[in-house]
Amino acid sequence: MKIKTISLNMYLYPGESEKWNLVKHDFIYIKSTGIIEIDLNRTKVKLTSEKSGLCQYCHGQFSVLNSDNRPVCLQIIKFSCITIILKDFFLTDFDPSPYDSILIDGQMSEDYETIITSLLEKNHKPTQISEKREQIDTRLIQLNRFIRKNFQSNITLQDLAEYVGVHPTYLCNMYSKVFKISPIYFMNQLRINSAKEMLIQTDLPIKEIAQNVGYNSLSQFSSIFKRYCLKTPTQYRDEILESVTSI
Repeated sequence: MKIKTISLNMYLYPGESEKWNLVKHDFIYIKSTGIIEIDLNRTKVKLTSEKSGLCQYCHGQFSVLNSDNRPVCLQIIKFSCITIILKDFFLTDFDPSPYDSILIDGQMSEDYETIITSLLEKNHKPTQISEKREQIDTRLIQLNRFIRKNFQSNITLQDLAEYVGVHPTYLCNMYSKVFKISPIYFMNQLRINSAKEMLIQTDLPIKEIAQNVGYNSLSQFSSIFKRYCLKTPTQYRDEILESVTSI
């Protein structure tokens, strides 16, 4: 596996599009701060700040359109791998954490390479459709709704485990198996996305925004925000406001 390009701050203004030249069988991971539309060989896929995308290029046109009403920032990893997916391949339902870690570190490590290669191999292998569809534990669905409704409260993994009456480790394993993301990662996504909206749309102090989205500690909020957005809350607010005023 070889990283070809890591792009951290590619801005697209509302209605603006970019066409990219890609090499056959290259993979591309895309993360956006807003709503974008990917056109991959006449197949359109919409991504949001909560839904990243991963695809393997085969042929045809590849373009990205900002369909949001504000500027969006794209973070991109282009890489090659010996795995070739012999089918239309565009994932949106997957755990983006190993790719986000690469964006943060700016480089590939052996651990990330092993995880990503394993995930790609699973998509490479044909899967058999069972006659009986596995039922999702209704407690996980209730928990997902609970997180969406209460993420702005100071909730811990222990609180979530007690809500459904299981051990925290068991909860993480089962939740990740169904939703392809850990419950804490999902809750932090909701908090950070809400914080980004407040940073852009209000003049609230960052400490107050941190409290409004469920963090009691400003340092914890800043650390998690930088992990997800690759910049501090102050830098994010300043860059977005600067890009808007320069239009």
